Amino acid sequence: MTREDFRNRVAAVLEVPQVEDSTRFRELPGWCSLQAFGLLVMLENDRGVRLDAARFAELETVGELYEAG
Repeated sequence: MTREDFRNRVAAVLEVPQVEDSTRFRELPGWCSLQAFGLLVMLENDRGVRLDAARFAELETVGELYEAG
């Protein structure tokens, strides 16, 4: 999955038009635990990356999410 494809998938999960690597996903309007869960599921299903809650809590930006996988 390219970085651009990843950003598009993240934007879809977060229900926003677009995100950049520098986007702080927890600061987006509407951020909630369901979106957090959606990101974790997307990471596992699309990239085979399984993050525990502690590791996920350390990540702040979309770019960091991408690099985590």
